[in-house]
Amino acid sequence: MGWMVGLPLGLFRLLGGFLLLVLRFAVPVLILVAAVIVIRRLRAGAARHQDRAQEPKFRGPVYTVDYEEVEDPEDQEEQK
Repeated sequence: MGWMVGLPLGLFRLLGGFLLLVLRFAVPVLILVAAVIVIRRLRAGAARHQDRAQEPKFRGPVYTVDYEEVEDPEDQEEQK
């Protein structure tokens, strides 16, 4: 084969070999990354569920108001 045909074919073979090498390492890495993401989301969801079950935590002053019951004039007219 001449170098006009052999050089491009050799480059394609080199590029293909490099891509296969990258894919061999990329697939297991992607599987590990996906597993870590799923585990973190499950743990975060469980932590949020536990936080809802606990007492609320206030980070500032809590104001309380005492209300007095006041009779509504409309209710008094309806009762008559």
